[in-house]
Amino acid sequence: MSRRSIVAEQRGLRPGDAARALALASVPLALVVSDGPSAAAMALAAFGAGIVRLAGMRPIPDIVTQAVLVGAAWCAALDLYDAIAWLDLAVHLASGVVLALLCHALLVRSGMLQEGDRRRDGWARALHVTNAVLLLGLLWELGEWAGHVGIDAGIGVGYEDTLSDLVADVLGAVAAAAVLERRALLGRGRRR
Repeated sequence: MSRRSIVAEQRGLRPGDAARALALASVPLALVVSDGPSAAAMALAAFGAGIVRLAGMRPIPDIVTQAVLVGAAWCAALDLYDAIAWLDLAVHLASGVVLALLCHALLVRSGMLQEGDRRRDGWARALHVTNAVLLLGLLWELGEWAGHVGIDAGIGVGYEDTLSDLVADVLGAVAAAAVLERRALLGRGRRR
């Protein structure tokens, strides 16, 4: 699909656009209730909400993806990760799921990932999607480390935290990729 046709298709309001507006409005609000790093995380979540629109996801996955990304940023802004011990891993797991859906949609839409009929192709697609989520998780963890070193030492980082976050990201991605491939396999079976 050409860039022009993607842009033309993206014009007009979609059901997830109200959630995108809320994500954008959350950026200055995060500055009011928290600090600069939390507002930066919220800005990143709002940017992610825009990327979700470009992916052309169906309305429910679109809104759920945005809710998880913005919810994760709000958890940071409200210091919920410090208050609830298991929340960080749960959010990383949920983020792995929605980022896998997003990566799959973007990779298919861009033509970098082809839908195929063979089961072996499914394994390759699942691997590509999981690797994309792992890369995003790694970039996030590097950003946390850079924030800890250069902005605010209160940003929680550490060997165990980083590894457990990445494992949760990957587990979420693997689960989502498996469901996507299972649905595709069932869909192909019905078409035959």
